[in-house]
Amino acid sequence: MSSSIAIPAGPSATRPFHKGTGSSTNSPFGTPSSSPPSAGKDKALHNRRPRLLSSSLSKQECTVINVGDPEGTPRLISYLSSSQGFAWNPEIFLPSYIDCDYVPLENRRDPVHEIILTDDESKNLLPH
Repeated sequence: MSSSIAIPAGPSATRPFHKGTGSSTNSPFGTPSSSPPSAGKDKALHNRRPRLLSSSLSKQECTVINVGDPEGTPRLISYLSSSQGFAWNPEIFLPSYIDCDYVPLENRRDPVHEIILTDDESKNLLPH
């Protein structure tokens, strides 16, 4: 028992495709064939909240500890102590036999780098 299916030589004209802004009408996947001149100037669909764009998110601090003999060759362990707004637990990165003095995260006081308020938030902050 054999059957045949007609395969079109070019782009399918029978299936309807969603035509988006700047997309090719010949493509079933809507990949842009050429972007219109105003494509780069369009505003994003949503604005990011400014408080999520703090400088503390882009700040990174590394710690280097020498675990070698004082008179011997140095044996260095380097780990990321803070990144992406988080203070990383040094116990994750240090071997269990190393006796290092560090302030536990529960007792550590984090500095405030900046506070960003929108105009609406600052108006609602104080009573009228």
